[in-house]
Amino acid sequence: MRHILLYWNHICVLHRQEKTFLDALAQRLLSDEIQLEVRYFGLGYPEHMSEYLARPDAILPDLIVSADLEVFEDTDIFCKINHSLYPVRSWIPLQSGPMLDAVERGSFLLPFLSIPLVYYTREPEICRRTALTDWNGLAFGGINNSAVKTVVKTVWERWGSQAAQRLLERSLVTDMPIGAFQAVRQKQAATALVPSLYALRADGQETFLQIPEEGPVLIPSYFCARTSIPQSIACRMAKEILCPELCSFYAANGDLIVYPEHTSQKSRQEYSGACCPSAPWLERLTHEEFYHLYCQKLPKASDWQADLKP
Repeated sequence: MRHILLYWNHICVLHRQEKTFLDALAQRLLSDEIQLEVRYFGLGYPEHMSEYLARPDAILPDLIVSADLEVFEDTDIFCKINHSLYPVRSWIPLQSGPMLDAVERGSFLLPFLSIPLVYYTREPEICRRTALTDWNGLAFGGINNSAVKTVVKTVWERWGSQAAQRLLERSLVTDMPIGAFQAVRQKQAATALVPSLYALRADGQETFLQIPEEGPVLIPSYFCARTSIPQSIACRMAKEILCPELCSFYAANGDLIVYPEHTSQKSRQEYSGACCPSAPWLERLTHEEFYHLYCQKLPKASDWQADLKP
């Protein structure tokens, strides 16, 4: 029996269905002498995947599916696995275009899907002419997950670190994305940058979904596989997990941008451009540089490196 350890930190609002899918997959693989063990991280679990992998005693998995982007973006974490990864990017054909171009991270990370962040607003005309860096009073949320970090990194790369600081100083930043959505519903803010799944609840009369001037801000997830298991098995697992059934489920139920080519259903937020920090820029960004700014401006933000110190 071949044991495979998969670490999973993905779409929290759809997690019940994700778990059902993975339980069924594990059961099906037993007949082929494959024992799939899934360890879950994120909302509802004790740790985010990045927090666990940062620990010196962390056990490394065979496979990762993660929307916790610090796993791949923080070099102090990614260095633990990047020397032992298969070139998975070529294993599954992906849908080409600007949505994919925005999230490419090289040959060792296979883009799975993206959560598109768009405006849920009471002032659509202002949204149409306001750059992401110029907002005053914008609501967005997800302080200790990838959402706020990606918005900050996007602004930082495009307009500089001072622009990222100003955005945090002038915004209503909530613990979770749903908090930003509720802030507009309760008229505590006029505009929020939220997952499109929330913004689709706009009634078209008082509240509206509006695409940012720069295109949706994308929160991508990636699949990667370590050389701790044979390549043939790793490749099979990529195809079993990123299968048409699960991809279609995400597109239909989460309005997510799904990259595998075999997905016929598309997000309504597919656009001619998108925002996401680029791989070359992320490679230059140090942990200390990012978290110094981030934790200084957001007192609720946690720095896993500081938390590990005795």
